[in-house]
Amino acid sequence: MNKGKLVIISGPSAGVGKDTIVRMFLKIHPDWLELPSVTTRPMRAGEIEGLDYYFVDRPTFEKKVKSGEFLEWVETTGQLYGTLKEPVERMQRTGKNIIMRKDVRGALAIKKVWPKAITVCLLPDKWEALEQQFRKRATETEVLIQARLELAKEELTYQSHFDHLIINPYNRPKVAVAAVEKAAGF
Repeated sequence: MNKGKLVIISGPSAGVGKDTIVRMFLKIHPDWLELPSVTTRPMRAGEIEGLDYYFVDRPTFEKKVKSGEFLEWVETTGQLYGTLKEPVERMQRTGKNIIMRKDVRGALAIKKVWPKAITVCLLPDKWEALEQQFRKRATETEVLIQARLELAKEELTYQSHFDHLIINPYNRPKVAVAAVEKAAGF
């Protein structure tokens, strides 16, 4: 049986549209599976356990780190995020195609251990749109917003390490979804 594809959608952590692009892609390709990350951050309004993320407390996350359960993990703005190994390995063995959202460091860490993964870096068409999208969330303090924006600037410096760079035009996500489909081999 052929192994399934693994497509990782990444980009700056501040509102570049990873969630929107993945949701739209999955509507078009319902045979693909999304693998949510595990996180210690609080659940935001509208998020669903097991769909958006697996939400755990810090001691539970750290226990999983110690037992080697993560393919990769990272601490960002005081919260932990990671990808469990077992579901990725199981889905790949059974030929399932997987799409996942990861921050830049997570995507590149997975690419090191899973070289056949297809990495896609979403880029804003302009910085102002990125900042505006992030502020529209209205879920974080100004201090955290500034920290995330600084992180986004740093993350943009890793563009050359990705297989595909895709501009996600503000208010035109269908353009980016079509480019992701092409990157995935459609």
